[in-house]
Amino acid sequence: MTAGLVDFEITWKENIYAGAPPESNAEDYGTLGINFHARKPVNEAEWTAALQALSCDAPQAWAEVN
Repeated sequence: MTAGLVDFEITWKENIYAGAPPESNAEDYGTLGINFHARKPVNEAEWTAALQALSCDAPQAWAEVN
């Protein structure tokens, strides 16, 4: 089976550097701490469906430029 994760979701995010000495550097780059949850697909069909849900067609004008 192809490697990958489905049902990805960020469950928590926080400015973990608030009040710490390097706070200004972290804020300059938008640094956050996150927790996430995801799982391995049960089978190849579930993985394929997840990939298809993310797919989109590029507009023709974009395809011609690149």
